[in-house]
Formats: sequence, structure tokens, C-alpha cells
Amino acid sequence: MKHPAARAVGTAFTGDGIRMTVRDFFTPAQLAEFVDRPYNYQRARWDEQALLDPERRLQMRRLPGEPGVGALCTWAPALRGFTYEVEAATGTRSGLAAWVDASDLIDQRLTPVRYGALRQAVDAEAAHERAYHRSPAPFRDPEMWLTHAYRLWAQTAAGLALRVSAAKEAILPTPHPQPALF
Repeated sequence: MKHPAARAVGTAFTGDGIRMTVRDFFTPAQLAEFVDRPYNYQRARWDEQALLDPERRLQMRRLPGEPGVGALCTWAPALRGFTYEVEAATGTRSGLAAWVDASDLIDQRLTPVRYGALRQAVDAEAAHERAYHRSPAPFRDPEMWLTHAYRLWAQTAAGLALRVSAAKEAILPTPHPQPALF
């Protein structure tokens, strides 16, 4: 068996491959940060730093409803972009995604309304997360805290997560046709 670093990187992705690569790369908050940068060189610089961030998720498994369910996907820095590798049961596929291609793909579907929905949803989710208090101290017992604080907070958090996900989906939809929510 070859060493993982010895695998040949395929050519640049096209079509559904680049859409899945870019879509999976960004969380909604990261997508908002990315589109806040008006020029491709600023976006590329931001993304290169994001790939080097030790807190960043650089692996994920494909979810039900996506092509290659359960496949392990990995991102790694590359010159002027990143490599994306998919380890599926049928074998490993890899390719190069350029920052300019990612930027173009996002800009094709980015409208003022979609940007506004994304920015508003990301900001609301972040504000809600900051407002969470972890201790049941102000309540007389844990059940009171659960009933009057945590459940309400969790319900709101779930609604905000759905809103953020829908805003991202409007800009970076799955390759399978799905109706946009706005």
C-alpha cells in the first residue's frame, strides 16, 4: 500500500465535484466571513489562513442524501487552493480546488437578499450562543433550570441553526436539485 502522501492529486474539480467540495468546506459562519471580503485575493488569503487554523474541521463524512454517503472527505492546503480527497468504498478520489473557482461558484448564487439572510442568521445564532449561561445557579434546582432556561434556549438554538443552514443552502445548494427557500 502506498503512503497517503504519495497519492497523486487529480486534476481540478468541475461541476458537481467543485460544488460539493466548496459546499462542504464552509460552515455558514465561515461562508459569511468569506463573502464579506470583496476581492478574490482577500478571499484566498482568508481561506489559506482558515486551512492552517488548528481549530478548523478538515475532515468530515458525507451525510445521507449526499453522493457517496459515509465517505470520508479531507481538505489540505495547496498552491492557490486546496486539495479535496474523498475516500469512498469505490476508491479514493482527489482533486484540486482553486480559490478563484470557489469564489466564482459562490458569486454565481450570491444575491443581496441571500447575503442578507446569511449575515442576519449567522449574527443571530452567534448572539444567541453568547447569551447561553451554563450554570443552573439562578434557579432553585436543575429541573427548574432545564424547564425555564435550557429547553427554551435549545429550542431557539435549533430554530436558528435551521435558519443558518437554509441561508447557506440558498448560496451553496447540494448538487441534487432542491428548491431555494428564498
